[in-house]
Amino acid sequence: MTHKNPGPWVNPEEMEAEPWRTQTGIVKFFEFPVRIPRMSHRAFHLYWQKHHSPNVMNVTVFAQFMRKYNSGHVYPEEIAGLPAHYQQNTPFEGAAEVWVNSMDEVAAWLGQPTYAELIQPDEPRFISQEGKVEIVITKEERLYEPVLDMNENLKTKLYVLVTRKPGAGYDEFHTAASAHGKLILAQESLRQRIAKLVISHALREPNPQGFSFGKIDAVFELWFESTDSVGKFFSEADYEKKIRPNEEEILDVTNIRAVVAKMRVVHDEFSFQPSTTQPMPFEW
Repeated sequence: MTHKNPGPWVNPEEMEAEPWRTQTGIVKFFEFPVRIPRMSHRAFHLYWQKHHSPNVMNVTVFAQFMRKYNSGHVYPEEIAGLPAHYQQNTPFEGAAEVWVNSMDEVAAWLGQPTYAELIQPDEPRFISQEGKVEIVITKEERLYEPVLDMNENLKTKLYVLVTRKPGAGYDEFHTAASAHGKLILAQESLRQRIAKLVISHALREPNPQGFSFGKIDAVFELWFESTDSVGKFFSEADYEKKIRPNEEEILDVTNIRAVVAKMRVVHDEFSFQPSTTQPMPFEW
């Protein structure tokens, strides 16, 4: 069997100012998994951490495409303090994030024979195949990263899954989403509550053949030290006075979904932060 090696490593620090305008450069593949009904919440996360992720990384011809791999494991209870229009009652058990050098390499990565032979057959053992899982391919806009090698392990991360208003154009929406992120950072009371802020912009069509994508136009990603910090962020007056009104201007506020997760860095070639070859204990 012949395997094709991936292309050369790409410097992640070379970022475009408006990454949504092209499909070139590093892309980030998101999967928001849903567990199979017969499996408990705890069993799902044990399987994901202790069986599936290690096996993925052990399949070298597949894993060599993965420049970084994070798994975000949703908290079992809804987090207090989020705005009422942030829907936490999603079926998602968290988020799997994989960084790949380019859109072309996404097809090569998932087209590896070892994916079909070894990895894909394992997915139905814990991930629902009933069409509720959502996938989106994005490019990152890193707006606030004060610590370049921040240890993301065990931090709390808020994924805000958003869609644009009906009739809004692609460039119009992503320009406004970028400005919205910068508006958050312009409020000192809000900026001091977060450890990092990234916007992952869904790529413009056409997307690779064979992919069925969810209705996600962008993912706002906010890192916090704890779940308490999440509630404190949204309790700030500046959120209600300045950020909430802007959300209503640019987002479909009837379809904002929130996933609050405990983070694990499985593999990272972009940073000196530790990767976790062994599963990490969670408090729940």
